[in-house]
Amino acid sequence: MVSGTVKALRSMSAGDLRRKLLQRVRHPRLIAGDLRRIYVNLRADGVRLYAAYHRMRNSHGRVYSIKRRNCRMWLPISWGDTVALRRFGLFEPLIFDTLSQLVHPGFIAVELGSCYGAFTIHLSRLVGPTGRVYAFEPFPKYFAITKRNIQLNGLSNVRLVNQAVGPASVQQVEFDAEATNPYSSLHQISGLDYSMRTGTFESTARPAVTIPCVSLLDFLQREQCMMDLLFMDIEGCEIAVLKDIRSLLAGQKRPVVFFELHRGFYRAGDQEWLEGFFANCGYSTESVGNHLLCVPLDMPVPQSAAGLRME
Repeated sequence: MVSGTVKALRSMSAGDLRRKLLQRVRHPRLIAGDLRRIYVNLRADGVRLYAAYHRMRNSHGRVYSIKRRNCRMWLPISWGDTVALRRFGLFEPLIFDTLSQLVHPGFIAVELGSCYGAFTIHLSRLVGPTGRVYAFEPFPKYFAITKRNIQLNGLSNVRLVNQAVGPASVQQVEFDAEATNPYSSLHQISGLDYSMRTGTFESTARPAVTIPCVSLLDFLQREQCMMDLLFMDIEGCEIAVLKDIRSLLAGQKRPVVFFELHRGFYRAGDQEWLEGFFANCGYSTESVGNHLLCVPLDMPVPQSAAGLRME
């Protein structure tokens, strides 16, 4: 397979090379663009070579020091570019910074969709020893990674829960035991179509792992606690969860809700439904990157957090 760097160089030298050189003499900014293109491809090729080297050594993953986040994380080598982004603290910095402004010591934070635990670790540091993080991750492979990373960082204020969260009508979810992602199972909660994801429905005959599904309202009642923050990255299942907790969001003690939008999975009208839903519950909504920040109208938003918003 030809590397991205080689492809970029071939593309740059293809055609009328003399004309291209003259253009760069007249417009030096084009040279800067060429150099950046080469740099980006070299970095990507380096990550791929690094991953290939560890696969040859039969290494599934390793512990990385994430200096910008002051933590350590075990990550799968096969994740390629995402490993590099997390190592250098370049993974969703806007979301990390927004959480830093929203979350305070003593908060009760509920995280749905921990994946590998990067935001779990961050939330744990923000709420401090007097706070609590309830982190849900139903997909077995992601749960194992998050559990390992929580232990690596010695987080005693995190309760990691290997359960799905959804409407009260869903009691359990079956995950493909051999899948590398959870998309083939999420329709059981959301009712959405995930077939556009490559390899989502490869086989129906593979072994399955059954994971309990809990209503968030029921869970909070059992724990006898109220949450200050609901943070979600659950690939479109957020709509089903929000419908289930409408009474909580329209009540007296209302949490801040911050979640990733998954427009690629939404049905027609889902985006408009979200906006109307939060307006009816008395929330203001703002886009922060690819996330939606929802704050009760009677709660001031820190100016530093407001400054991070992006449409």
